Amino acid sequence: MGGSSVSDDWEFIANEAQTLLMIGCIGEGKSATGNSILGRNAFQLRSSFGAVTRTCEIQRTRLEDGQILDVIDTPGFDFTAESGLVGNEIGKCIDLADDGVHAVLFVLSVRTSFSKEEQAAIQYFKKLFGTKICDYMIVVYTGGDKLEDNDSLNDPLDHSCPEDLKKMKLRNDSVEVNSLLGDLKQGVTELKEQLQSLEKQLEEEHTARLEAESKIRELKDSLEKAQRETEELTVKHRSYSCYKCRRHVSFHDDIISTNFQSKKGKAFLFAHVRNVVVGTNEEKRLTTGLHTIADIYCVDCNEVLGWKYEKAVEPSQKYKEGKFVLELCKIVKDNW
Repeated sequence: MGGSSVSDDWEFIANEAQTLLMIGCIGEGKSATGNSILGRNAFQLRSSFGAVTRTCEIQRTRLEDGQILDVIDTPGFDFTAESGLVGNEIGKCIDLADDGVHAVLFVLSVRTSFSKEEQAAIQYFKKLFGTKICDYMIVVYTGGDKLEDNDSLNDPLDHSCPEDLKKMKLRNDSVEVNSLLGDLKQGVTELKEQLQSLEKQLEEEHTARLEAESKIRELKDSLEKAQRETEELTVKHRSYSCYKCRRHVSFHDDIISTNFQSKKGKAFLFAHVRNVVVGTNEEKRLTTGLHTIADIYCVDCNEVLGWKYEKAVEPSQKYKEGKFVLELCKIVKDNW
């Protein structure tokens, strides 16, 4: 490997820490990748067909520019009877990250074909963390230093990469490729660039989402305001008029000042009254005898428009406030 671009003196925090979560199947080189990023052998390595990492482990390093990286190594998936326990262990690892996970590194090896287990792992991770995990995922290919001299990193991917992986919805609808087991300095630099690009895109999307939500709220408030104004305007202009002379009689369902008075034994209904309802002459006949009745006349043409009634039976109470009833056949609706 080339010279290290990381420092073991990671306790000095110059910048906000970024947390990387490494996931993948057994034997793909997660722990080795983590050690490459850290620049030291922090995670245990062993030549074995079985899983080395049994529990989640977090290690920290500081890059030369002061950027802090927290790297979480997780158990590898083998999809045996213990796969559920592995999933639970990975779920617990989120608690290790104080500020959350900034990126998920899905570790694959270029030395082997993309297996059905790895395809199943992608679906498992989506199910475990939700489909939005792909928004934070960077695919890291290990073993780039083992390629043939005349092969490029993209050659084995073109031949062995299945459609399922090609169609994964990652950043920019593409798979981000890094080889960290070749030139370490270059690999860490590429990874950092990917993190910066990922962070920028997520920040832009977050800002755009907040702006969209703000505009939606503004449109919703404007719509509700327009609806209220329309309703108020409709109610304000919803009124009755005398069928004969078209004199305005009352606002419908508005509770406003009463202007009801007695003049020569007649009750006149002026423009502004309250407790106005509509009824029929049959209802008036049924009400007579049970309540004190007073006819309501149009103030302009003296046409009887309806009646007023109340429970009081004394004649002296005849013209006090009560229930105003406009006869349906004597009025017309305005602006309805």
